[in-house]
Amino acid sequence: MCGIVCVSSPERQSVDLQDALQAIAHRGPDNRDTFTATNRSCHLGHVRLSIIDLSKSGNQPMRDASGRYVICYNGEVYNFPELKKQLESDHGPIDWVSSTDTEVIIEGFAREGIAFLSKLNGFFALAIYDQLENLMHVLRDPLGIKPLFITEQNGRACFSSELKGLKALSGIKCTLRLQSLADQLAFMYVPEPCTLFEEITKLEPGLCVTYRNGRQVASQTLFDHLQEPLDMTDENEMIERFRTDFSAAVRRQLIADVPISLMLSGGLDSSAVAAEALANGAKLNDAYTISFSRGDVRFDQQSDDLHYARIIAEQLGIRLNVIEAEQDFIGLIAPLSRFLEDGISDPAAINTYLICKAARENGVKVMLSGQGADEFMGGYRRYQAERMISRFPVWLRPLSAMSARLLRGDFPGRFNAKYRRIKRLAQLAGSSRRARLLGYYTWSVPADILDMFRDPVGLAPGGDLVQMFDDLQEMDVIEAMMRVDHRFDLCSLNLAYTDRLSMAVGVETRVPFLDFDMVRLMNSIPVDAKIKNGQQKYIMKKAMEPILPQEVVYREKAGFGLPIRAWMRQENPLFERYFNSSRLEKQGIFRPETITRMYQEQKTGKRDHANTLFSMLTIQIWLESQGFV
Repeated sequence: MCGIVCVSSPERQSVDLQDALQAIAHRGPDNRDTFTATNRSCHLGHVRLSIIDLSKSGNQPMRDASGRYVICYNGEVYNFPELKKQLESDHGPIDWVSSTDTEVIIEGFAREGIAFLSKLNGFFALAIYDQLENLMHVLRDPLGIKPLFITEQNGRACFSSELKGLKALSGIKCTLRLQSLADQLAFMYVPEPCTLFEEITKLEPGLCVTYRNGRQVASQTLFDHLQEPLDMTDENEMIERFRTDFSAAVRRQLIADVPISLMLSGGLDSSAVAAEALANGAKLNDAYTISFSRGDVRFDQQSDDLHYARIIAEQLGIRLNVIEAEQDFIGLIAPLSRFLEDGISDPAAINTYLICKAARENGVKVMLSGQGADEFMGGYRRYQAERMISRFPVWLRPLSAMSARLLRGDFPGRFNAKYRRIKRLAQLAGSSRRARLLGYYTWSVPADILDMFRDPVGLAPGGDLVQMFDDLQEMDVIEAMMRVDHRFDLCSLNLAYTDRLSMAVGVETRVPFLDFDMVRLMNSIPVDAKIKNGQQKYIMKKAMEPILPQEVVYREKAGFGLPIRAWMRQENPLFERYFNSSRLEKQGIFRPETITRMYQEQKTGKRDHANTLFSMLTIQIWLESQGFV
């Protein structure tokens, strides 16, 4: 796991990468180096976080044995031992100089070209320069687990693991994209491939692009085999295949020459990862979780994760490190804003940072996470909600919407979270199909978001999501929702904040559910086997029944955020400062009167704007850091 900065430019052009590498130095504190082509048309920079082969033999940029190819690479390829054997079997003995996956990639590319890259199983963003042909090939893993930002300006194509790396290059223009701010208020993130700047985007996952002298000359999509269905005859075979493939995936991702730990919420996904890691011989001494006070959680959706995390930790015999959430955690947004550059304002990002920071302070460099199962196995409540609403009689839907308008914004006490979900379900039931599908993913209706802007002309909050659903309208609606989740909540949010906030403290986070063999398997399981008899993640739960306690396997789905609703009911100088009407008026982007009204409605419980307001706070802090006071 590392950070890269790569530039394809016209020949004889001077490109200084040092400021860009310094901007992403937190991703790789163990080594820093650069490569410049003889004709100066390719410039590769790398900062290294040493995970496999800690010696200098693993430093990058790395050349193949012939010296023709040079690689600059961020990530891990977990099947590199098998690929290493395959290369020697097919091409004869190879004089290896390290035990890294990096060397396997570059030597495989030297012998088989781009086709070899489609054999990789892991997460990665890489650039390979062919000195003979003067070509720079750039690839991002097919699930978008690892980031790769791109901008084409001044005749150059520039890539970096983080947006700040591109901004640090000389001559890079960055124009604020208002549509991205509208989307962040809707989703709490900016959907890929867009960013908060007009000129910078993200490379499409699984796309290999080729450049010569700063111009793209070719592109091709790799990893199509992940969509090829496996032949499975019945439910029992699916369950057994899930169990064996998941165990193999976890085993592959335990490869490391540094200490490993894990995030343990006590939910099904993280508990399954923990159990399989121990079963496969991992030397896990501890795990990390977040806890909340009883007073705070009564206004939010957090369940008692700590209770379940303790059950799993006790069963597995590992020490549980508990981080207690406090209101002043909101104050972390300001120092973390330089890492939340994807337009991320989900409070779960702060959790990830705190967990990884505590782990790093204890000497841990690798964390295991349970991300990915919900999006591929049908774990979100919205799937069940759509099944339910689709069965509503037509005459009942307007009445449902009317009842939602009569309900107050919140309901004090422990029932508050369920009350909000009921109110939301009633609202969506009375909406059109387009509005309902958009409503499952957003925290506020488009009209309310547009009312927050001084000049909303041309803005369409959530427009990309609606377009994707339109493109998938011939597909089963639940399967279409999962496809949307792969691009939106998984790629643009969950994987993004996990990468940025774990790498902020020099920790690599691995996601075994997104092992490529697992992805192909999960893609092959029919929707009706993922959600069956009202049970979400049905096949997965059946596979985990022999391994985990029943109360963990069948516990209610819980979120991974912070109790921001409770915290907003208390006076907080951050909200008072950044929602100040004079300040907003001077900034000139948002309507001060709308922000003030929403904040007052939130504090009094009249309406629930918690996530939208938290996004606004995050946006304001980030804008200030960019000079938009």
